[in-house]
Amino acid sequence: AVDGMELIQGVNFPEGLKAEYFDNTKLQGTPKVRKEEWINFEPANQAPDPFLPKSPLSVRWTGKLRPTVTGQYTLSFTSDDGCRLSIDGKMLIDAWRGHAVRTDTATIYLEAGKDYQLKAEYYDNRDYAVARLQWRVPQVGKVTRLDLYGEAGKAVRECETVVAVLGINKSIEREGQDRYDIQLPADQMEFLQEIYKVNPNIVVVLVAGSSLAVNWMDEHVPAIVNAWYPGESGGKAVAEVLFGDYNPGGRLPLTYYRSLDELPPFDDYDITKGRTYKYFKGDVLYPFGYGLSYTTFKYSNLQVADGEEEINVSFQLKNAGKYAGDEVAQVYVKLPERDEVMPVKELKGFERVALKSGENKKMTLKLRKDLLRYWDEAKGKFVYPSGDYTIMVVASSADIRLQKVVSVLQKDNYPMSHSEK
Repeated sequence: AVDGMELIQGVNFPEGLKAEYFDNTKLQGTPKVRKEEWINFEPANQAPDPFLPKSPLSVRWTGKLRPTVTGQYTLSFTSDDGCRLSIDGKMLIDAWRGHAVRTDTATIYLEAGKDYQLKAEYYDNRDYAVARLQWRVPQVGKVTRLDLYGEAGKAVRECETVVAVLGINKSIEREGQDRYDIQLPADQMEFLQEIYKVNPNIVVVLVAGSSLAVNWMDEHVPAIVNAWYPGESGGKAVAEVLFGDYNPGGRLPLTYYRSLDELPPFDDYDITKGRTYKYFKGDVLYPFGYGLSYTTFKYSNLQVADGEEEINVSFQLKNAGKYAGDEVAQVYVKLPERDEVMPVKELKGFERVALKSGENKKMTLKLRKDLLRYWDEAKGKFVYPSGDYTIMVVASSADIRLQKVVSVLQKDNYPMSHSEK
């Protein structure tokens, strides 16, 4: 659900909805007809359905609406291209002119137990299609917000542990459409906070293709599994992680920030102004390269040796926990300070290694010397800065386990000599 609205049981369709699918945008001709329980049409984020005609198409849903609570309702109709909504013949939403994805709202007073005739119409003439009807139900008497979540609210009260699948999808982020913020949709945050009051034993499975500022979740929820957009076998993969059949070893390929306020304008592509792990100096939510495991790893005995075209970074890595698992050892380098803006650190090498419980292994990562250059704008070429290079062996860009400062003298365009400080 999106835009602060939710699918809840404050209303129901006692006879279901008659859904008429037309193979054109004008609701004309002979439709394909079936019964549906709700208006939630979004083929790109749902299982393949051979019943549906291909776009361009239009749909009409009709049926009896029966509220369970008396009061002022807020209706939300999310659509791409065009939609209309009426109750008992009164037009509440008329957004039939073509538009990109947006949410239109209307309010109406409804009486509990009374039947109303609902008609919703929608058309799509582009690649992306969505038509989703949602409600915000009035809170009456002792009815809590959790009560309005129906079966979900009941399950939260009765189960030992909650697995809440939250996140975003193509209706919020996709090619050609950027997000307006990096927050979890407001209705999902409300749902999470309501179930937390009743049952704080929660595992959140986060589904998203980019970073989210899930600050409250990080502070309160015991466990978060980042599933990204996991595909057909995603459910099985998540279950294997949750039940301990697989020890997670993923690492973040991007930074999770706490707020957009900490970042420069998004249309400013100059990352040196404070974007990415290389130039951002604030406190992030989850750093680049971050990831947890059911076991722990210890690093020791860092050695840095010069080669002809490479620098060899060696260290001991031990699985000090009870479970076999993968560690992704990463090597970062901080270049000598210059008058120019220089990166805080840069990833120069990494290696994933599987270790049994108690296993100890010597790791050697080779850093190409040409990766120790930076672009000198004044000279118009890559140069090797002379000075102190800091070699860091880390578990993430913010979790430095070992480091050495190496003095480098420039000779024949390569760093040649090293000495530990």
